[in-house]
Amino acid sequence: MDREMSNETPAGEAKKKIFVVGADDYNLSLIEKIPGAQTWELVRTLEWSDCQPPSGRIDFDELYERAKSIIDDQGGKPDAIIGYLDFPVTSLVSLLRRDYGMPGASPQAVARVEHKYWARLKQKEIFPEETPEFRAINPFEPENSKRKAPDYPFWLKPVKGHSSVLGFMVEDDGDFDEALHACRQKIHLIGEPFNAFLDHLEDTSEIDGIDGNFAVAEQLISAPRQFTLEGYVWQGETRIYGAVESLREGKHESSFSRYQYPADLPDDVIARASDIAAKMMDAIGYDGSPFNVEFFHDPGSGALHLLEINARISKSHSPLFHMVDGAAHQKVAIELSMGMEPDMPKGRGKDAVAGKFMLRSFEADGIVKRVPSADEIAELKRILPDIDANVLVQKDERLSDMFYQDSYSYELADVFLGGHDEEMLEDAYNRVLDSLPIHIKPLPASS
Repeated sequence: MDREMSNETPAGEAKKKIFVVGADDYNLSLIEKIPGAQTWELVRTLEWSDCQPPSGRIDFDELYERAKSIIDDQGGKPDAIIGYLDFPVTSLVSLLRRDYGMPGASPQAVARVEHKYWARLKQKEIFPEETPEFRAINPFEPENSKRKAPDYPFWLKPVKGHSSVLGFMVEDDGDFDEALHACRQKIHLIGEPFNAFLDHLEDTSEIDGIDGNFAVAEQLISAPRQFTLEGYVWQGETRIYGAVESLREGKHESSFSRYQYPADLPDDVIARASDIAAKMMDAIGYDGSPFNVEFFHDPGSGALHLLEINARISKSHSPLFHMVDGAAHQKVAIELSMGMEPDMPKGRGKDAVAGKFMLRSFEADGIVKRVPSADEIAELKRILPDIDANVLVQKDERLSDMFYQDSYSYELADVFLGGHDEEMLEDAYNRVLDSLPIHIKPLPASS
């Protein structure tokens, strides 16, 4: 991306040091386009690949110490510490802000959001009738788990999820056995680092030993429409600045095909969801930080169900806010961390609507035999100059070796597009599908 502004600051004025935990070139370029970013110095504090390596294996405390060393080496107190990635970044940011005496949600509040069983407990305190039936499940005690689980069907997911990894629809004993087996194989990859984060908290008595190696079985709440509110809490007041629709496909309609902003939803639905979000954040004790909340909505019955809360902005939504509103919403995270009330622009971008499209394979497994060449991508950018396309796989890569994937598909490429309306987005994406071939040789599912 080309820079849209000068890097100059007023004479004699030092730039504010913004420490970005889990940095990558693409998102830093979005931050550099935010109005006023010429007064910031972005300091890469761990790379994305450090925090979320392809193998999924991390040492939480080692990352924590490295991040502190990077900050200390810069000298002086940070002006802001932010992140836009899921765990471990959300947790690291909360601890680092506490260490350096900076504004932001406490690690305790972040944990109440990120620990999905804990979050449901808080929801049940204030919305007992609207909270789905849920149970803590120990994958390493299968017989006890079957006795404790809700009636079929239900959804099973780790207490600390990431990119829908190890999320399963469970409709019978066979599904449950397969899901528990998969959890026993991989849940520790996020569970143990998450436990390391929990060890830094003052009090975890509310969850009574339900640690990162547990899963949560929840009564089904899915509905025809899914959307996310992006917001923040400022001095105890919850503010919502955008709603993004999530379109789904595949088995159980559980794999995301597109995020679209702004969501085409009735005002009263947004208002109801915003009220639920505000009451939840207040009950959790969350303040001074951004968050997003995912909901299911049934237009026929009017039902509205809270799916989950995340203690961060969504990186997937950042380009959408840039295209439609004129600034990526890292702006919100930075201003809050600097102790300022955020001032997000509205409708100042070049597009009326924007989307992130996710190209997926629904094969059980496979080998990538062909990916688009640099020339093919360059030609597509000539036709669609504003496209951002990111191919996520490499030739000869095995799909099942990719860690950060949902249980029913593999994400092959991300495509960001903007336009005048939804039809324009879909027309452009169909052209992308014709121009960016990715060929997969199917393989049987790996055991």
